[in-house]
Amino acid sequence: MAVPTSNRLLPLLAGAVVLILAFVTLKSCGRGTESAAVMDAVPQAPAPDADSPADTIKTLTANVAAMTAEVQALRKDNAQLRKENQELLANRHQIEENVTTRLRREMLSREKGKQVRDRIDSGVLSSLTARVDALSQAISGNRSAPVGQDIPVGLGLEGVGASGVPTEGLVWIDPLDAPSADGASQSSNSLLRRAGRSTGRLLNSAGEGVSHLAMKVDSIHPVYTVPRNATLIGSTAMTALVGRVPVQGQVRDPMPFKVITGADNLAANGLTVPGVQGMVWSGTAIGDWTLSCVTGRLDSVTFVFQDGTIRTISADDRGKGGAQKSLGWISDEQGIPCITGERKTNAPAFLGQRIGVMAIQAAADAAANAETTSVVSSAGSVTSSVSGDAGRYVLGKTVSGGSEEIAKWLQERQSQSFDAVFVPAGTRIAIHVDRELPIDLDTTGRKLTHAKPFDPHLRARLD
Repeated sequence: MAVPTSNRLLPLLAGAVVLILAFVTLKSCGRGTESAAVMDAVPQAPAPDADSPADTIKTLTANVAAMTAEVQALRKDNAQLRKENQELLANRHQIEENVTTRLRREMLSREKGKQVRDRIDSGVLSSLTARVDALSQAISGNRSAPVGQDIPVGLGLEGVGASGVPTEGLVWIDPLDAPSADGASQSSNSLLRRAGRSTGRLLNSAGEGVSHLAMKVDSIHPVYTVPRNATLIGSTAMTALVGRVPVQGQVRDPMPFKVITGADNLAANGLTVPGVQGMVWSGTAIGDWTLSCVTGRLDSVTFVFQDGTIRTISADDRGKGGAQKSLGWISDEQGIPCITGERKTNAPAFLGQRIGVMAIQAAADAAANAETTSVVSSAGSVTSSVSGDAGRYVLGKTVSGGSEEIAKWLQERQSQSFDAVFVPAGTRIAIHVDRELPIDLDTTGRKLTHAKPFDPHLRARLD
């Protein structure tokens, strides 16, 4: 019979449990005592963070170094600016000296040129005066010469006319227009008289030219002035404005137009220019396809006075070899510098015809190619031969060639056409002047008519 024995692990387990409970109990009691002691003390705030003296010195050193670098940079910039100012001042003095030298040279050259001209004029005048005096002396000497000097030598009549005393012999005196021995028909006296008359005519013509020039200068009288930036309101387009649309940034042969100015005009500061009306302007127009409008530049203007005198101002009157500056530009009554118009183009018809012709050509080429066979050789060359109906092949090629010629003709025809924006005549517009327009009355200038009433008692004669 077996005797039951107890397990030895049970006592060990029980002892371990007892030790764990004792340890937990001791820990719990110890924590309660410590927490109570901490709660009895007064809470103290932690000390704030503060830099040490070494950190402060480092910070100040870095700030001083940065400020020193900035001061050095500013000094360097100031030195550079001072140097540039000195260079500019030196250049300025040099430029002033150059300008002064050039002005002095120009003034000296002008003075020398004036002295030379005066010397030449005085020389010419003195030579003319000397010639006139010589001719006058010759004429007076011939008139006072004794008659006996005309008697030929060798007839025994020497000294007859010199004494002035009549003699009993025969004295023959040739007339002034008698032919001489060498066949001349006029004497020296007549030649001298003709020379004197010619010289007098030259002097008279020179005097008349100078007086005519003075009269020309005095005949121009300023009457009106249309200042720059003036606006002439109430103008009307005499012709239609056809603005060609630029192609690749260029306008070939822009269309001209004309505008007549109305009575309303504005000079500046609310003032008007009285009497400036009835002026006819001409210019050129350019179209804008995107905005569907026309811009215009004015190139010349004509004004007619009450007496029929014409005054025309053109854009190339003051040109000096450069580009011409227009007299002004136009706008509509609302001030829009581009006048709205109607677009004119044949693009839809051209594109339709072009597409149709190219479609026919493509179909004809396809029909002709369908009747051929292409063979590629080992060398890479392609040989085509007609393997189908020859009539269809010929018909396709014929239609293709005709379509190609029609396409070329359409292309050449289209190159001569252009797109434009059309504004009808009679449109009310405004003129904006870009140049001062001096309207002067030239009493000796051209007029509309120079006809005078015919006087039956007036007789014209030859000079």
